[in-house]
Amino acid sequence: MKITDIHSHILPGIDDGSRNSEMSLKMLSIMASSGVDVVCATPHFYGNRISAEHFLERRARSFNALQEAMGDKRSNYPDILLGAEVAFYSGLLKNNDIEKLCIGDTNTLLLEMPFIPWTDYEINQVADLCFNKKLNVIIAHIERYDDLAYDDMLERLLMLPVYVQINAESLLHLRGRRKLLGMFKDGSAKLLGSDAHNLDSRAPNLMEGRRVIERKLGADALDRIDRCAQELLKI
Repeated sequence: MKITDIHSHILPGIDDGSRNSEMSLKMLSIMASSGVDVVCATPHFYGNRISAEHFLERRARSFNALQEAMGDKRSNYPDILLGAEVAFYSGLLKNNDIEKLCIGDTNTLLLEMPFIPWTDYEINQVADLCFNKKLNVIIAHIERYDDLAYDDMLERLLMLPVYVQINAESLLHLRGRRKLLGMFKDGSAKLLGSDAHNLDSRAPNLMEGRRVIERKLGADALDRIDRCAQELLKI
């Protein structure tokens, strides 16, 4: 099975991730040398600031610039699937282009939940994405919402047919790691991503996280992660 980084910001000059094509190529080289086969390029999409059409135009320009920088050495880098990290906003369901923000040619959407206490409204919107829009919703970096006072809302979110993604970085620190590993063990978390933004403070580190999972949970846990990514992304 292919090793997939489900969440990254490797496209140049489009968000707070890679600044330019040179940085992107270095990030991709790190991924390739560590064994990553496929990387999902998921730049931030803020629907209350930019239309999907404009975002997709910017993403295409960024990706074209990256491909040009690769030249005839594209085979040296992981395969890239274009997507977006869609930030939750009140008009999300009214966006008729939401499917165009899915990863590759799939109906798989990476969703970043709001960093404010959730209400019934947010949970119901995610439910509509799953049941009415019929999207496979990946909840980005679930651990980043843990310190906020959500009462039972986080539990309600996880009762929906969503796919939970954890950042590799969170597994490299003892604080909170046991809980996250427990989520992979019981199946409530199914996906791992680097959420890589640059070469230093948020560098590509998917394989470091995978080594923690293998050491603590065994190779079967990695197989489940890889299989889930393969099924969602049709790779």
